[in-house]
Amino acid sequence: MIEISNLFFNYQNKEVLKIKNLKLDTSKISILMGANGSGKSTFLRILKFLEGDFSKNISYFGNFKPNNKQKREIYLLFPEPILLNRSVRANFLFTLKTYGIKEDIEERIKESLMFLNLDESLLSKHPNELSSGQSQKIAFAIALSVRAKYYLLDEPSAFLDKNTTLLFKKAILKMHENFNTGFLIASHDKHFLDSLAQKKLYLHSGEILEFENTNVFELENQGVKFCNFIDFSNCKKYKDFKKPPSKIAIDPY
Repeated sequence: MIEISNLFFNYQNKEVLKIKNLKLDTSKISILMGANGSGKSTFLRILKFLEGDFSKNISYFGNFKPNNKQKREIYLLFPEPILLNRSVRANFLFTLKTYGIKEDIEERIKESLMFLNLDESLLSKHPNELSSGQSQKIAFAIALSVRAKYYLLDEPSAFLDKNTTLLFKKAILKMHENFNTGFLIASHDKHFLDSLAQKKLYLHSGEILEFENTNVFELENQGVKFCNFIDFSNCKKYKDFKKPPSKIAIDPY
């Protein structure tokens, strides 16, 4: 469990995050939605200790000051693949060594390649010999080989085709099933998020709200002012109604 209280973050004199109380179940697959620039990436970076010192505001697995081993239980995957200029195998070995993993090295590598339908022949190749799609899959496979307790995925499907997106989804579900791994996925991709979410979070005006499929107008009591940025006057279908509708469905994605 990751517990957050009174976390405030400003950037260029603008309040980006103002999270009073939030609990993240690190054994579940959670999705984080929100508009571009709402602070999703910043939030993930904070959780991975890459932004500021929030040791008084964030408790990781019951500890406000996690040691290096506990910090390695959190893995952040960036939208664009980051690979060292060495063979794919060397990239695997470097990451596993960094995360203090000394056993079952080959098993971990083979398993993560299998999750993403990657051939072992790629292990001898260098990043400049890989396609962009292969680089994305290799970066994710390396991440999965660590078997972290909680993964933070920042727009993981942003540059993927449909088939690769499906592979990523299956790999996430397999990791969750096999190792009880948790994920926090920030994404706009509705098709990627469908069937994955066990918990839904929405970042708006610096606050993170938990919600289920519901009447969004009832969420105003929790701070989401949907009516502030939805203009029904320009909706042609709405104008054509003989009488105002009693319910309106809005896709949160």
